[in-house]
This record gives sequence, C-alpha cells and structure tokens, in this order.
Amino acid sequence: MKHILTLFIGLLLFGCNSTTKTENNENQTELTTENETEQTVQFDFDKFKILKGQLGKIKIGMTIAEAEMQFSSLTKKTDEATNFGFGGGSPAYLYYSVDELIFGLIPKLDTDTLLFIIAANKKLQTTNGLNPNSTVSELIQKYPDLKVEQDLMNSWEFYQNEIKGWDFIFMTDEKTQIGEYPELEVPSKPKRLTTKTDWITIR
Repeated sequence: MKHILTLFIGLLLFGCNSTTKTENNENQTELTTENETEQTVQFDFDKFKILKGQLGKIKIGMTIAEAEMQFSSLTKKTDEATNFGFGGGSPAYLYYSVDELIFGLIPKLDTDTLLFIIAANKKLQTTNGLNPNSTVSELIQKYPDLKVEQDLMNSWEFYQNEIKGWDFIFMTDEKTQIGEYPELEVPSKPKRLTTKTDWITIR
C-alpha cells in the first residue's frame, strides 16, 4: 500500500512540474516574440518612392531636422560623406532598421541643408521599378541607350539619369569594371550586365 501511495504522489508531482515547465516555456516564447516585434518595426517602403529630388516626402533642400520629421522608428548613425564619393568633410547620416541600412542623408558642408540622399536598401524603388540593387541588365531594359562612366576620383563607375537626378553607383574596380575606357572621361557601353547597383544617389 505504501508503494502504491508513494508512486501516486510521485506521478502527481511530476505532472505539476511538467505543467509548470510548459507554462514557463509558453511565457518565454511570448516574451521572445514581443521583443522581436519591438526590434523589427516595419518600415513602410511604399511611402518612400525614389523620385526626382526626393525620397518619399524627404526632399533635397530641407534641413536634416525637417527630413527626420518625415519618418520614425529608424536608428541614426553618423558616417563620412567621403564613403559615398563626396569630399569636403561633410557627414553622412545613415538610418537603419535594426542592422539593415535603409537610406542616408548628406548635408552641404557646415550646414544642416540636405544636399544628397543615398537610397541604399533594395526595397526602395524608383517610379519605373528599379532599386538600389538592380543589375546593369535591368537598367538597360529601362534605358536601352545606357552608358556607364568612370568616377576617377573614387575609382568606381556610375550611370547618371540627368532628367531624374539619379546616379546609379557601381563600386567596381579594374578587375570588375562594367565598361571599357580606352579614353578617359568617355562613357562606355556596358560589357558586364550582371553587376548590381550598390546604391542610388538622389540629387
């Protein structure tokens, strides 16, 4: 009888512990999900189309403070404008969703006036469906007469849409360059069509 009673009490305690562990695991899962949701606040890319002179409601000529009023829930980091091809010592303000770069804002030197916008995330789209990760081949579909140019100061290449004020930047080098340049400062028809854009500069 004692053995049966001991076994019954043991089973009862084991059942309680299992229930408690299950409840604790469920609570931990709920907390983890809530924390992940807090960290991955959704950025509404549809509201930030790449337009002429602007990204969504962020416009060239605004102050940085005015531009920052057009969005929220992004982390701001300061970099150097030289990393994006602009000399003179201006900062580049970069905006992230968790650890994913969305865009950057570059002001005029010694001012708070926005001069360039760096569209860096592939989910940002131009009005004709291109993005900061489009291939040369995809650009040619929109611009059949496309020619790439060398940026001799930065040792990379770019395609410039003068009408829209968009520069598609390709951080290539001598081994990976898209065009052929027998003469300096003469644009080239692209030879490498699978190279992807690194970012789009909005002017």
